[in-house]
Amino acid sequence: MRSRIDQPSAVAPSEDDWANWLGITKWVMSQTESRDEVARFLGKALESDYAIPDSYILELPQILRSLIETEDARLVGNKNSFSDWLTTAINSIRGKAIEALLSVALRQKNAGTEIEPWIFELIRARLELPDESPAIFALFGAKLRFLIHLFESKLKEWPNLLFPPDRPMHQSAALVAHFKYDQPWNAAIKIFPDFLNAALKTLEALQSEVENDEAKQNRRDFGSRLGTHIACYYWSGSFPNNTEGEATLDRFFAVASKSTRAALISQIASIWEKPAKETPDEKTLTRVMHIWERRFAQIVRALESDSDLIPEYDVELAESIDWLNCECFPFEWRFTHAKQAIGRLKKAPRSYRLLKAITEFGVLPIRLEAMLQLFRALLQKPSDELRWAIQFKDIAPVISLGFASDNPNIRQLTEECRDLLLRMGLTDFLNLGNENAE
Repeated sequence: MRSRIDQPSAVAPSEDDWANWLGITKWVMSQTESRDEVARFLGKALESDYAIPDSYILELPQILRSLIETEDARLVGNKNSFSDWLTTAINSIRGKAIEALLSVALRQKNAGTEIEPWIFELIRARLELPDESPAIFALFGAKLRFLIHLFESKLKEWPNLLFPPDRPMHQSAALVAHFKYDQPWNAAIKIFPDFLNAALKTLEALQSEVENDEAKQNRRDFGSRLGTHIACYYWSGSFPNNTEGEATLDRFFAVASKSTRAALISQIASIWEKPAKETPDEKTLTRVMHIWERRFAQIVRALESDSDLIPEYDVELAESIDWLNCECFPFEWRFTHAKQAIGRLKKAPRSYRLLKAITEFGVLPIRLEAMLQLFRALLQKPSDELRWAIQFKDIAPVISLGFASDNPNIRQLTEECRDLLLRMGLTDFLNLGNENAE
C-alpha cells in the first residue's frame, strides 16, 4: 500500500479542466436543485494557488452574484438553525459564496492590482438590505481583520456598515462573532472607534437575558474573549490614552458576570505564562501588571465597604494567583499580589497550580521563604479540596529545606506549615524536622 508521502503531488488543472468544471458549474446554476456544491467548489478553487484562465475569471462575477443574491432558505426570516449565527452563515449557500467572493478580492490584491469595485459594492448592497440575515453580518464580523486588509479605505467611508447601531440583532451578531472567532488588531479600533463600546452594550444586554445552558456558554465565551481583546488593546497602547483604556476595562468589569471576569484574569495569566520568543517591552509589562493592580484595588474597596461581597469576587482573586507562574513579571510583585489575594479569600482556592508553583519555586533558596509564606497563608484557609490536593512527595522537599535552613525565620515558618498540615490530618509530615533534633 502506497504511503501518503509517496503519492505524487497534485497536477495543476489544465485549461480544459477549467472549461469542464465551469461548464458543469453553469449547468448546475441553471437547475432548481441546491447550489451548495457550486458554492463549495468555487470556494475551494479560489482559495487554491492555481491560476485560473482570464476567460473563466470573467465569468465569476455573474455566478457569484447569482449565488449571493438568490433567496437562501437557510437564512430567511432571521433563521438561526445552529444557535450560532456564524455557524448558520458558513453552512448556507450565500455564506459560502461570500467566502468565495472574498477569495476573488484577495487574488486581485495579491496580484498587485486594484480590487474591482463591484466586489465591495455587492457586499455593501447586501449588508444594507433590511432583510439580510444576521448570519451574514456574523460572517463578516468573524473575518474583520481580513476585511480590513482588503477594504480598509472603503470601511472608513462606511463605519456603520458592519456594526449598524440601528439594527441591534445584526450588530450583535457581527460583534459576537468577531470577538469569539477573530483576533485583536489595532486597525480595528481606529476604523471602528465605537465598536468596543457597542460590544460592551451587547454584553450587558446578553447578561439580562434568561437563556438555556448553551446560550449562557455562548455569552460567557463572548464576554471573556471581549475582555481579552480589550486587555490586549490596553497593554499594546492602542487606545488614544491610558485613561480611555482604563475606563474601557473598568466598564468591562462593571458589566461582566463574575465567571466572565474571572475567565479574563485566568486568560491573561495563561497568555503571559508562556515563554516569549523575544523579551517583552517594559512598558507593555507595566500595563499588564497595572490591569490587576487597578482591579485588585477596586475589589479591596468593595470588600472594605461590605465584606459580605466576597462571593462576588472570590473567583477573580483565586484566578489572579496563577499570575505567580508568569516569570516575565518581577517575582516580588507576583509574590505580593498572590499573598494579598489569598489573604482576602475565606477558604482556599483550587490549589493545584499554586501548589505546583510552591514546590517548583520552593526548592530555590532565594524563593524558599516567600513560598513558605504563601503555603502558610494557603493552609490557614483549609478545605477538603486543599487537603486532597496536597501530596507529600511534592511538599516534603520544601518542608525539609525549610527545617535545614540557617535562617530562624524560615525555620519558624516551616514549623508553622508543618503544624497546620498535621491539624489537617496529614500525618505523613509528622517526622519532618525531627531528624534535625538533638
